[in-house]
Amino acid sequence: MASEGESTTGNVRLQEEIRALKSELQSLRDQWDSELARIFREIALDRQRLTRLEHPEDGEPTHAEQAHLQKIEKHLLASPRHAASFAEIRGLLGVSPGRVSQLVKKLDLQRFEIRRSARDHKARVLVLKRRSSF
Repeated sequence: MASEGESTTGNVRLQEEIRALKSELQSLRDQWDSELARIFREIALDRQRLTRLEHPEDGEPTHAEQAHLQKIEKHLLASPRHAASFAEIRGLLGVSPGRVSQLVKKLDLQRFEIRRSARDHKARVLVLKRRSSF
């Protein structure tokens, strides 16, 4: 039978081995967490790249688009109600209905608002918002 001294030494060795294993396990968990965080960042970046490839029109307006947007703004400023239907804008610019929608998406929504027509609830109207006086 083992003496009490050997038993205590064995317990101490086992406790040291348990501490070492716990430390190694924690190190592996930390590596795992950092690797997961890296993978999630890469996935998010890939999704952003795919979105830009799938929807290139969401970027900065081109020169032609900027000219159209300025023309729309001037028309709304000259309009008595500061509003124009999408059909009216389409006629002004000579573009398709889809193109009008794409252009309107590039407008600053803090300055412009899209509403439904009071007469025809299917028709949309672009409105230049009033600026606050303060």
